[in-house]
Amino acid sequence: MTEIAFAATEYRADQTFGVARYRYVGDEATGWTVERDGAVLLQLGPGYRLLRVRECGVCATDLARHHLPFPLPQVIGHEVLAVDAQGRRFVVEINASHEARGVAADCAFCKAGLPTHCPARITLGIHDLPGGFGPWILAPVRACLQVPANVPDSAAVLVEPFAAALHAVRMVAPRAGERIAVLGPRRLGMLAVAALAGVRAELRGRGEDFQIAAVARDPALLPLARTFGATEAHLLADGAPPDGAFDVVIDTTGNPDGLRTAIRLARREVHLKSTHGQPAGGLRHLTEMVVDEIGLAPFPAHEPAAGAGDWDRLRTGARPRVAWLAKQAPPAWLLARADVQRGTPAELAAHYAKANDGLPRADVAVADDAVGVDAAVRPRAGSEEPLVRPRGLVLCHPEARVDGAPLLAAVVGRGLRLSTSRCGDFAQALAALAADPELARIGERLVTHRFGGDRLAEAFATARSRGCIKAIVAQGDA
Repeated sequence: MTEIAFAATEYRADQTFGVARYRYVGDEATGWTVERDGAVLLQLGPGYRLLRVRECGVCATDLARHHLPFPLPQVIGHEVLAVDAQGRRFVVEINASHEARGVAADCAFCKAGLPTHCPARITLGIHDLPGGFGPWILAPVRACLQVPANVPDSAAVLVEPFAAALHAVRMVAPRAGERIAVLGPRRLGMLAVAALAGVRAELRGRGEDFQIAAVARDPALLPLARTFGATEAHLLADGAPPDGAFDVVIDTTGNPDGLRTAIRLARREVHLKSTHGQPAGGLRHLTEMVVDEIGLAPFPAHEPAAGAGDWDRLRTGARPRVAWLAKQAPPAWLLARADVQRGTPAELAAHYAKANDGLPRADVAVADDAVGVDAAVRPRAGSEEPLVRPRGLVLCHPEARVDGAPLLAAVVGRGLRLSTSRCGDFAQALAALAADPELARIGERLVTHRFGGDRLAEAFATARSRGCIKAIVAQGDA
């Protein structure tokens, strides 16, 4: 049995900070009791190990934490570099799922290779589990990845956002001859540029190529973006760059206005990484779409070729599951090819929850207005469970009402697709850093400010300023 007591700075719903006393009692095998100011805060089951925090990065999700639908106050922070009792360094994948904890469970999501979407998970520094802006964390045992010796601390503390950036780039799948833009190349955006540069090097090795554009309001960011691999740089101003200038725009701005710009600039796809918790593009639940990695695309006006429908690609049960939320009747060809269900979003969510094969969700939802899209993402008030499966799709009907919803207008009017992504593969990110000495210097070039753990309020204020690219909070002499 292990016991550790410490003081930690918490983030409050009014965007202020306060100090609370924490006490962890337990072990990996039997579980842990987490006390806050003498009262039990959490009872954690087995599968968590105690690590001491060395450093933790400040990201846009931290800065927008008060907008997210999880209780506060909390010790937040999830870009963690930590050490064990032997001084070995670890980065920590943030989702405490059954798989990450190494516990047996009849969980359809963990079994389907979607542990980061496990409904029973809690999330380090975001949802319940105290995070890396405190001196100690309880980390899921299988989510702790040891840092290779040739990866410095300055890069290791960026593994979480770099893995997320690399995942986004793999999802976008740049094509030869395309122009891929990163909108808002600051904290996450600069890492997205670096990840794109790595993928570009792979394509060039096969005799293909694409261009990487950095698009920013701050001219000081553009030269730095070129050092990370951007082949072109553009200052965002009135009417510039022009509409449809890029095939794909990766929005890493962390604010709702960024999406409006991304929609204007993109021809085939906008990839959204922002989890600011606010309405954007005419939708209320866009952040939740990112959390669940749900995409948005046009419903085909005509029957696609056999095997070409999105519902075929996404199905997890015997037949593709399509939740039909549109007022128009589903076409006969879809009824022949998929299990199409009609009803209210809440009724359909309850229906799919009883599925005995695949995931207990719809694979695809079809909506004809912004209310329907939002309902496909969060069908029941007070519940964070979606109607559509993680990494599923919401399709916009060709007759959808798009007034006041610029995102839907672009999807229906010109066939734009929205893709989203959240967490990435830490093992892939660590391998990339270990294999490329120049890439392993990302921390030296990206981190502009460092703070002690007792200066969290100052770290947040600085991270919000234009003069800061990346801020890191260090805990004592860990």
